[in-house]
Amino acid sequence: MKYAIYEGNIDRLEKKLKRISNKCKAYGCDFHYEQTGEEFRELKDEKGNKYTARFVLVEAEGTAIINDWEFIAELEHTENGNIITGVAGVEVPERYYTTRPMCEHCNSKRFRKNTYIVRNKKTGEFKQVGKSCLKDFTHGMSAEAVTQYMSLFDTLIEGETPEPGCAFQRYVSTKEYLLYVAETIRHFGYTRSSDEGISTASQAIDFYDAAHGRAVTKEYLQDLIDKMESVNFDIDNQSSVELVSNALVWVSEQEENNNYIHNLKTACSLEYVKGNFGLYASLFPAYDRDLERTAKRKAVQSVEQSSEFVGEISDRITVKIQSVKCVTSWETDFGITRIYKLIGADGNVYTWKTGKYLDDTTDEMSITGTVKAHTEFRGIKQTELTRCRVAA
Repeated sequence: MKYAIYEGNIDRLEKKLKRISNKCKAYGCDFHYEQTGEEFRELKDEKGNKYTARFVLVEAEGTAIINDWEFIAELEHTENGNIITGVAGVEVPERYYTTRPMCEHCNSKRFRKNTYIVRNKKTGEFKQVGKSCLKDFTHGMSAEAVTQYMSLFDTLIEGETPEPGCAFQRYVSTKEYLLYVAETIRHFGYTRSSDEGISTASQAIDFYDAAHGRAVTKEYLQDLIDKMESVNFDIDNQSSVELVSNALVWVSEQEENNNYIHNLKTACSLEYVKGNFGLYASLFPAYDRDLERTAKRKAVQSVEQSSEFVGEISDRITVKIQSVKCVTSWETDFGITRIYKLIGADGNVYTWKTGKYLDDTTDEMSITGTVKAHTEFRGIKQTELTRCRVAA
């Protein structure tokens, strides 16, 4: 049988299952229990507020079989009929609905509050037996032990329901939480947890809770709602919806070349967020940085594609530099030699091999050098300079 056990019940349940399972093994009874997955359900707390809860999916099967006889059910005899507590999936014959508390093994008839049903695995024969005779069919396993064994399945069923007042782990739809983050950034900018004030991650989960009727106090709940209304906070806003969609596609395509990207990619692939909200919120600045790098790279490539050769070989020229990039370097007996790629204010590409260090953060720089050669690299025309002098 399959059961969905509420996450908050699983630890207590497993301890009980282990005790009963060990006892069953001692008597040679078969029992199988395995966690097979998880699912999430929308529930309501005692105040009627909806929340998402995680349930652990388990499979549990077992039979008390000794010498071809298996324990099937316990009968509780009442004046209005018998209450049957049995193995799931096995139907007890109707005659046991109202049968008197007699033992069909020793044929004794006396008052009993409970009797037990066993079935022959080979012939299909059912028998109602008393507490003492039950041991003849269960290799000495007592009625109390058998009842414990049967209660195992009741325990599984009970475990499917959260107990009133129990604490629950918060689960939020990943996409929905990211929509709250996107809207928070749109209206209030991005704030890291290390910055002053409330972080974007915390603000977003507060707004999420407020939208679902939850907050630490009623006053804070109203403050959050007022704050959201004042800026027309709307997670269905088209720009936020598109941003979340594009950012999720972007992160799914990233190579896991460092721990951060691995964690972010893994987290964003999950259906639900249960913590580490700061990691999820960082998706957007990471995505923005990559967009900026890509745009800058494309802009540089566009400029480079229009590059032309400058001057004649051996000409002495002066160039105002727009950007500096060290493309490679190596150690020599005289120190480090570097090759710089320089983009001039004229839109042309220059290269310079030198032992000097150039500060790529300098806003204004001009270089006077001698044209050594005109070369092409990947279709881009480059003017190679030598014997250069740098002026700020």
